[in-house]
Amino acid sequence: MVETRSEPARDLRTGDGKQVITRYATVAVVLHWLIAALLVINIALAWSRGFITREQSGVVMDFHKSTGILILLLSLVRLGWRLAHPAPPYPAGLPAWERGLAHVTQWGFYLFMIAMPLTGWVMTSGPRAHGPLTLYGLLPWPLLSFVHTAQGTAGAIWHTVGEAHGILAWFAYLLIVLHVGGALKHQFVDRDVIMARMLPTRRTR
Repeated sequence: MVETRSEPARDLRTGDGKQVITRYATVAVVLHWLIAALLVINIALAWSRGFITREQSGVVMDFHKSTGILILLLSLVRLGWRLAHPAPPYPAGLPAWERGLAHVTQWGFYLFMIAMPLTGWVMTSGPRAHGPLTLYGLLPWPLLSFVHTAQGTAGAIWHTVGEAHGILAWFAYLLIVLHVGGALKHQFVDRDVIMARMLPTRRTR
């Protein structure tokens, strides 16, 4: 049975003391780690272009585009779930600046996970696009017709939007460093329960 809300608070012993943890619901945990894995795969695919042949690049980029669309769909589901199911509260005593940075990073990820695939979709739908897209060669995915047929000023605007795809990639790297660095800090330096809220398996005493 799928959980639809955060689990009740559970005692968790960390470091020298006992702290209370309220985990994210199973749906949120699964979406978090699935999207994270897909993001790592897509970043690796994008960077691999400099080490493969032109023929291989076509196949790799088709996979990259398909994975981007999948990330977009899953991120929209995750955002909808997040809006309907508030995140569990932070442990008492967490400094205000860390709470603020965590919120900025989390919502920055939502922005990136939706905007990055959208700009890639715009870029792929440009006037020089050939034929419809397919998801992993199995399911058809349409080009954005209003981008594909845009001319003049409108075409230049959509071209600029597509170019933002590369800029967003560097924004993503910054978010990943902040997110991973923060999680490791809480796990190994602060030794609190922040990271445990999103771990795939439950930790016990």
